[in-house]
Amino acid sequence: MKAQAADINKNSGSHHRRHGRARCLFLVTALLLVACELPSIELDTIARIAATPNAAVNQPTPTAAPATISTAFLVKERSKLRVGVRFDAPRLSSVTSDGQLEGLDIDLAREFARRWLGSTDNVEFVQVTSTSAPKRIEQREVDMAMGGLIHSRQAETHADFTLSYAFDGEALLARTGSYADFGALAQRSVTYIDIPSISALSNAQIAANITVSLQTAQSYALAIQQLRDGQTDAVAGRWRRLRLEVAEDPALTILTVFQREPVAIMLPQNDSDWADLVNITLSALVSDGTYAIMYQKWFKQPPEPVTPLAGTIDLQLATLPDAITLHNSLDQIRTTTSVRIGFIAQADPLATLDTNGQPTGFEIDLCRELAQRWFQNQAAAQFTIVAPGDIANLLNNGTIDLAVGGIVRTQANERLMDFSSTYYNDVGIALPVNNSALRDFVNLTLQEIIADGTYARIYEGWFGSVAPELERWPGETTQNMSVIAPTATSLPSPTPVFEEMPTATPQPPTPTAPPSAETPTPGP
Repeated sequence: MKAQAADINKNSGSHHRRHGRARCLFLVTALLLVACELPSIELDTIARIAATPNAAVNQPTPTAAPATISTAFLVKERSKLRVGVRFDAPRLSSVTSDGQLEGLDIDLAREFARRWLGSTDNVEFVQVTSTSAPKRIEQREVDMAMGGLIHSRQAETHADFTLSYAFDGEALLARTGSYADFGALAQRSVTYIDIPSISALSNAQIAANITVSLQTAQSYALAIQQLRDGQTDAVAGRWRRLRLEVAEDPALTILTVFQREPVAIMLPQNDSDWADLVNITLSALVSDGTYAIMYQKWFKQPPEPVTPLAGTIDLQLATLPDAITLHNSLDQIRTTTSVRIGFIAQADPLATLDTNGQPTGFEIDLCRELAQRWFQNQAAAQFTIVAPGDIANLLNNGTIDLAVGGIVRTQANERLMDFSSTYYNDVGIALPVNNSALRDFVNLTLQEIIADGTYARIYEGWFGSVAPELERWPGETTQNMSVIAPTATSLPSPTPVFEEMPTATPQPPTPTAPPSAETPTPGP
């Protein structure tokens, strides 16, 4: 690698130096503009924020509930749903001129209260910010947090998240028909309102090898009026806000989306029953059209496709347990420096046996990549053949750590086990319930595998086609994905590599699995 680096020609080096200087100059210019014209908060906005809505509760009980007390128990005890919500995410959650909360997420929270507690009034709103929401969730001060919260890598280790139900990010608004793409804006003026747009614009300029003239405005309304009047050529800002302008004015269009950020509901960790209730209810809202009506009301257009959990089961707040049985198999994985993976061997090409009787398949290779990153040794992934009906018990009693083999993330399966993010249709890695530390570790590693191109390489190797675009969480992974130190000696190959699980003795149902829940459904 050093020899290759030494052979880079001077023109290439000069090219990169020019980009480096250009980026530094751009950032310095942007910071000077910020210093001179930092967007101010309008007085009526200050008045609205100061007028605390009647429904909001700003002083929740500071004492955190014990980790073994379920969120469902807390909600049933107070007969109220307590929701942390941002007050500064217009169209998702904001404060009206008369001090009331409004927005898509406010409507969603009230609908949850209606379906679970019988009335849209059975909800309390607690003001949070993007920064304070994870802490409020960790301390169990709120049952969920909403308001355009982004499912980021940093937040993943502090809270659990529901299915993504909307998308935000940084985008660029232009007059319809004025420019073909971002590259056509070279030497043109671009106005920004929010500070995060600076980084998105900087990266976009480098990628397109152009320079734009940056200016700032004190509000979205002012920036968009300048765009209409021809005083600027484009406006950079939050996608959810610019999207509404397009819906209301065909003379405007979204020229490009710089980064796509998934919006989800933040939930307490290690409470799979509560997550099941929220996800299954959210899936019902999507399936019965309620969500689309709410979205149309606030954004004046249909929502982007939202994939609900497959199947339909009846899950009620009253049936959820009051206590949580915690699991933490990540500590055992660290101690044994191996990960035990159950797999269904009849799920070709996801998981099966090769001609030598060894595990093979797309999901098998994904699991070996997990082991490589965790232990620097693919052989630390120990595979065991399991029957579909045994998977939930084997996960939840600690016999295996993960399970693969085309296990579909359905509503019924969610009641039996947890899942990683999906990576092939509705298929994901099955995990033990109430075990957020392990799920975070798996999910964050999958995000790295997706980001560095390894997922695409494995997918294309098995399916011979371009890999699908999977959901990406913004930000950097804050924890080390290596279970052992990088300097540790290589582990010996575990023996045996895999073994067939003997016929399992019937196990009592896990606390989270109702008697009517179905067994795991294999197959893509």
